[in-house]
Amino acid sequence: MNETLTSSKLASSPRIVLVGAAHMDRVARSGEPYRAGASNPGVVQSRVGGAAFNAARALACYGARLDLVSARGGDGDGLTVAEAIEALGIGDRSSTWLDRRTAQYLAVLDAGGELVAGVADMAIYDLLLPRVLMRRHQRQALIESDAVFLDANLPSATLTQLAATDLRIAAIGVSPEKVVRLRPTLDRLEALFLSRAEALAMLALDATATADDVLAALRRAGVRRAVVTDGPRSALVVDGPNAWMQTPPNVEAVADVTGAGDTLAAVAFAEWLAGRPFLQAARAGMSAAALHITSGLPASCAASCRQRGAALPLAIPLPIETSRP
Repeated sequence: MNETLTSSKLASSPRIVLVGAAHMDRVARSGEPYRAGASNPGVVQSRVGGAAFNAARALACYGARLDLVSARGGDGDGLTVAEAIEALGIGDRSSTWLDRRTAQYLAVLDAGGELVAGVADMAIYDLLLPRVLMRRHQRQALIESDAVFLDANLPSATLTQLAATDLRIAAIGVSPEKVVRLRPTLDRLEALFLSRAEALAMLALDATATADDVLAALRRAGVRRAVVTDGPRSALVVDGPNAWMQTPPNVEAVADVTGAGDTLAAVAFAEWLAGRPFLQAARAGMSAAALHITSGLPASCAASCRQRGAALPLAIPLPIETSRP
């Protein structure tokens, strides 16, 4: 289960099933320095997002064969999401509840594009229980997949059931509140992608925790591979007994940070599935996230992400783990 995909067919075009969020993002960006507790002039835009959808959009640049399993309501937003999935050439294995409202995420950005606040209306994803994934069209997609990408919007029972299979699985934390749902799955995941805030919440560490503290806690939890980002600061990359601190690309002009972590995770997972060392894969993912933040990820971006990743400063090694507890 720990081996990467080695056949040329799978390495070049793996079939990946993404299970999780695909919904509407409403993004409000202040046109002037943001003032809390006041009305701020700016621009509000709507677009399709969600962790699983954002990851699928990035994976599409790698030519992966994709299926997306999500939940949506029988409303106009649901139709918009379905159209966006189809436009990307992704197999839509989602379930629709006609009497429910499609999920949405409201993000408020400051004038520099950094997140000030976010509100997630995601109740419909609680309906993606294990029995729902037993429906024929969803079960078949999972059976035929080479790998699965999960996000923590899913119910704990669903995450646990999927992780108990022999599927090759990566997961993304989504938020400090929801990442704890992944705790029972940690030793079954091939790769885990978290922000520092999510890592602290999942590992029950306080804000004073160092990178060494986070690394030790990840190892105690049985995590095999992980990337823990910290905004513009160095990311922690873990690959079995090895770990590094990796400086991310310098981003001078931030357009929008929404979905950057999803992009990093998707590209890093795709690179690892293609047989590249996990540190190299993480560097490509970080470069993809930087492109996403500044100008959006272009089509056929794989070569560019690899080149940019290779040009990053050398990673700083952390102590090697000599034995598992």
